[in-house]
Amino acid sequence: MMLLRRLAGAALLLMLCPAVSMVAAQPPAPVDRLQVYLMTMGPGAEVYERFSHNAIWIRDTTTGAELVYNFGTYDFNEPGFIGRFVQGRPRYILSVATLEATLREYQHRRRDVEVQELALGPAQKAEIAFLLQQNALPEHRTYTYDYYYDNCSTRIRDLLDQVLGGALRDATEFVPGEGTLRFHTQRMVANDPMMYLGILAAMGRSADRPLDEWGEMFLPEKVQQRVRELRVIDATGQEVPLVTREASLLTMDSYRVLAAPPDWTISLLGAGIALALVILLGMRGDWLGMVGRVMGGAWGLVAGVLGAGLGYLWFFTNHVMAVNNHNLLFLSPLALALVPALWRRKIPQDRRTFRLGRVVMVHAALTVIGGIMALTPAIGGQVNREVAALVVPPTLAACWLLLRVSRRRAVVLFPGH
Repeated sequence: MMLLRRLAGAALLLMLCPAVSMVAAQPPAPVDRLQVYLMTMGPGAEVYERFSHNAIWIRDTTTGAELVYNFGTYDFNEPGFIGRFVQGRPRYILSVATLEATLREYQHRRRDVEVQELALGPAQKAEIAFLLQQNALPEHRTYTYDYYYDNCSTRIRDLLDQVLGGALRDATEFVPGEGTLRFHTQRMVANDPMMYLGILAAMGRSADRPLDEWGEMFLPEKVQQRVRELRVIDATGQEVPLVTREASLLTMDSYRVLAAPPDWTISLLGAGIALALVILLGMRGDWLGMVGRVMGGAWGLVAGVLGAGLGYLWFFTNHVMAVNNHNLLFLSPLALALVPALWRRKIPQDRRTFRLGRVVMVHAALTVIGGIMALTPAIGGQVNREVAALVVPPTLAACWLLLRVSRRRAVVLFPGH
């Protein structure tokens, strides 16, 4: 259950950016009594907290009301939430809380909170407050969440752009960004090796397309940076910074994310080769051979199940980032063919063995092709070298082992029986 909670928030994960679907209505006449702040929350300990967070804080100087509008709320216990999450269609909510309650929550989670006051005119402040109020109503507050294209950060980006008359988009669209969706996802989750490898394997070629600064604002820290840089025209016709002042409401300094993703290729290749050597022990006739064959069968089971999972994400869900995944070339359901043969006491030579050999040869050939493509991402279009480094050696070793033992007549895999 904890893993599902982490995955349900992950994200950041994490799979072109639609405009915020705001309710069409007319705001009241503007009165300059509001202050509007962009809130940016720093990373936390859990995987789903690593991508940071943001919200809009509206302060009414007349009534003293201080409300925080948060597009990143979800109910894990909502009926059907897990199924929609697996399908890539989780439902999130625009929630409203007081500033005091928000700060208390983030203090408990030991996460930083920074704010930027925005130099909006009275009409713009009234508009953004009205849009948030209307969209926080029960009939409007729920939306279908996407980790990269429609999340808590892109909703705030689109809202600000709407109020600014498209100025934010004009300043950032087609301006080359820092990296790709994979680049940012890897650097965010590098503190959790299993989640790092799992997300890396699940992301297909679409995750490696270059991002512009507009697309990078799926990350709250990028919204914070772009808003800080933006200059707008005020009521007097002068160009002024959009951010009038910045402040830190909570400085916990507990968690950090990497500026760039790590490269674990060499370490993963070493692990893959070590696993391959253990599998190749299966060609021996003693107890070490039994260990090798059991390991080879176990590898076939793991790789085959993972391959089936990748295929399911690609063809049967709405996870956009899981399509066109070259990792299916070496994390393939074909690996399941290795399992019964390597765990059988004897492998007789018959037509079934011949057919099995052909399946294994196809699996080995696809693995080699996938490995070559991983070494040349400029050709393959997918950055999956780390996955290939771990997976290709044991897969080829298991294929070689099965081809060798299947050529022997009634090979006894477990001597003494």
